Amino acid sequence: MSLVRAFLIAIAVVATVYGGFRLLRALERPETRLESVRCWFNPPPLRSAQCFRFTAPESRETASNRVVRIPVVILRSPSTPPDEPPVLHLMGGPGQPAGIATSRGVAAWARLLNRDQWARDRDHILVDTRGVGVLASPRLRCAALSDTRWALRLDALGDGPEAIREIDKTVGACRAAFARAGVDLGAYDTEAAARDLADLRRALKLPGWTVYGISYGARLALELMRIDPGGVHAAILDSVPPPDQPLLTTLLPDMQHSLDLLYADCRASTECHGAYPELRRSLERTVIRLRGHPVNLSVRKPKGSATLSLRLDDGTYLQILEYGLMTGGWLPFLPGIIDDTAKGGTKLLAHLATAAAFDPYGETDSNGVLLSSLCREELPYNPENALDQARTGHPLLRGMDMTAMLRAECRAWSVGEAPRAFRQPVESDVPTLFVNGAYDTRTPPRFAERQAAHMANGIRLVLRARGHAPSRSSACAKAAMAAFLDAPRGAEPPACVRFQAPPHFLSRRGPEAAIKNL
Repeated sequence: MSLVRAFLIAIAVVATVYGGFRLLRALERPETRLESVRCWFNPPPLRSAQCFRFTAPESRETASNRVVRIPVVILRSPSTPPDEPPVLHLMGGPGQPAGIATSRGVAAWARLLNRDQWARDRDHILVDTRGVGVLASPRLRCAALSDTRWALRLDALGDGPEAIREIDKTVGACRAAFARAGVDLGAYDTEAAARDLADLRRALKLPGWTVYGISYGARLALELMRIDPGGVHAAILDSVPPPDQPLLTTLLPDMQHSLDLLYADCRASTECHGAYPELRRSLERTVIRLRGHPVNLSVRKPKGSATLSLRLDDGTYLQILEYGLMTGGWLPFLPGIIDDTAKGGTKLLAHLATAAAFDPYGETDSNGVLLSSLCREELPYNPENALDQARTGHPLLRGMDMTAMLRAECRAWSVGEAPRAFRQPVESDVPTLFVNGAYDTRTPPRFAERQAAHMANGIRLVLRARGHAPSRSSACAKAAMAAFLDAPRGAEPPACVRFQAPPHFLSRRGPEAAIKNL
């Protein structure tokens, strides 16, 4: 036998053995499983509840035998038509829990669903996706990363070497703890979560469901439409980030667009323009002053006694204002806050800074899922030259660019890069309603316009006086959702769409008293 033939036979034997080994490992891989369990909460008002625990492989790409477990709650209405698909709710973040861990949270859901016309006569499925929420196993949360005091310490350090070392230490310790537990952090991404949901639908024996996603939840909904198109009856996507749209490189131009809209709306209002005739100049003067001379701003946690000191430089000031633009309830107060801060005041700004610093989401999020998604799916697809162009094109706003800090966090988190196919547009003929707020800085209306170009049955709704995630609070959005779900392929927009107006801004005759009532 020739040496060449012997070598080829040896390779064939090795390949056969290796292939058999892979087959055995694949056979050992855990299967998905749906278990009906007793509900862990009190019966909600006016609805019946079913509860499940869903188990799936942690990784569908490797031979790991680890699993993830997620809670599932179905709230059923007694008036749901027999052929009406249930509504699957997908939360933002990524990493935001659905609020189903307690009786209080589920009761709040039931009240909301019983009140809103679009939701009242439908069944609703609430789920915490992999890694998210106190009932998930494992839960990807490190308390240190959501500690307001740690965030304030990083703000005080700026973006220099000491801040990078602090990130390496804290994020690295979090990652090491998960590594010791055997958690594959790269398995907690959007594609894996979407595959869980597709398997869940099949396990529930549902022919289809309506998918309602907000912010990142809308991005997850798109991925579900890509991998399980036949299982999605219709979709409502509020504040959607399309997969082919880089988010970090557009932050500064989109922030400027929202500020320009604020200036224009104030200028068009006799009352606002009379009270704040130099709104743009007021903001620009404050940014330049704080860039050279930061000040300390005291913030106190609501219903708490501790007061924390926030280093207020230009970047932090702009981030606080961005929170106000995104959170629609603060829009009426922004001209007054900008004017007061330009005159050296901090009292009005402190109210907004407190809301931003102690946003309830940060106290419950699964920040490990957030890092895995940002570091694996977003940061690698935002080239540094494009980020440089954004900073050069918007020098006034450059202080709010936090990409250097995110890069440091991602180096410590080390989860690799998502396949390029994940960033390709989602093509679909599923009837889809896109909802946006005109003031949204993170997922502006043009994002939905971009995605709608790939949808054969897409309808767009832009709410004039709203920011991020307006479908939760806008009566007009809810009317549009009701009309859409009643006739997904032929819905007419409600009359309220034609009668929208800009925000009603409060003048300097007492914004603080109104702020305290928020």
